[in-house]
Amino acid sequence: MRGLAIAVLVLCAIPSGSMADKPKVSRAMIKPMEESLDNRLQRLWADDPIQVLGLTQGLYINGYGVVFMSELNLAPGAGISPFHPKVTPDEVKRIHDKKVARIAQLKETMADMLVGSAKSLDAMPADEQVTLGISLFYWNWENSSGLPGQIVMHAPRRVLLESKPAATAKLVTEEY
Repeated sequence: MRGLAIAVLVLCAIPSGSMADKPKVSRAMIKPMEESLDNRLQRLWADDPIQVLGLTQGLYINGYGVVFMSELNLAPGAGISPFHPKVTPDEVKRIHDKKVARIAQLKETMADMLVGSAKSLDAMPADEQVTLGISLFYWNWENSSGLPGQIVMHAPRRVLLESKPAATAKLVTEEY
């Protein structure tokens, strides 16, 4: 019985020792990358900017990799207010068309941001993932048909360190 108790204690101690390992990527490494991602997103369409809702959040998950998340409104509209009490069908169509047109460039920019961020993560193991998730904001009156609610791109860091065309071709892109 005593031998069984010792074996159980040893087995319980093994996972906790590996979980207590110090993270390879520090918060200090992630913070500048968050700011860089926000700046890049805000400059996407300088003449008709998108709306970045909140700041990009990044975190490191030991054994998985780095995850960055942001929320955007690709085509801010006037919205409903006392001075604009109703959204017209033409406005709904114009906003929908603008969002549809911007999705491709958003995906291209996301891929560029992933490739660029992988170079800054030299402390992270090459087999861990670099992930960027963008949630897209829609008002309840908007037509969101044909548009994703979220775009998630990821790849192992080693893939992102390859040439840009090779890395971009190997990115996993998921839309929800």
